[in-house]
Amino acid sequence: MESKPKEDLRVRRTHKLLYNALLELMENQSFENITVKQICDLAMVHRTTFYTHFNDKYDLLSNALRQIAEEELDFSSTLHSPAESLKEILSAARKNKNVFKQLLSEERDSLRNLLRREMGAGIHKHLTEDLLKENLLSEDSSTDIQIIIEAYTGAMIGVLSWWIENNMPIDQEDIYKRLIEMEIFPEWNFLKTSTK
Repeated sequence: MESKPKEDLRVRRTHKLLYNALLELMENQSFENITVKQICDLAMVHRTTFYTHFNDKYDLLSNALRQIAEEELDFSSTLHSPAESLKEILSAARKNKNVFKQLLSEERDSLRNLLRREMGAGIHKHLTEDLLKENLLSEDSSTDIQIIIEAYTGAMIGVLSWWIENNMPIDQEDIYKRLIEMEIFPEWNFLKTSTK
């Protein structure tokens, strides 16, 4: 029993080393130009170890985004305060500016789609959990949830892209306040009537 936690710690440590190496390389060069060898050299991890855990650098990036989301984002407030979730995403983007700049760059649609997919998965997980807790899920809910996720992630990616492309002209707290004032991201109270 004792060897299992140690093994899990080694796996987590290896993943963390590889995530950090990839993110560090993305600070200075294009994702497309980064090789698995560069990632492994910087992380001081053997290539066979890399391929034991990941299929390729895209798989690593996808997992790294999930890790950023787990560490820095709280999608649990998605149902009642989507603007609050956006504020957290903007904060994570500020900390990883060059990475997000590459993810959102127009000539890198595959990376933008990867970000959108990972963001949507996080929102879906927490939105579904919130709806289950509040007993708001019904058989017809899946379409409503998917529409909400698409609308929400599309709006978030749009605001995030504008913010990063314009060198973060205002802070995330100001964006949050403006969105609340404009009621761009109101509470989704309509779910209570549409999904019951």
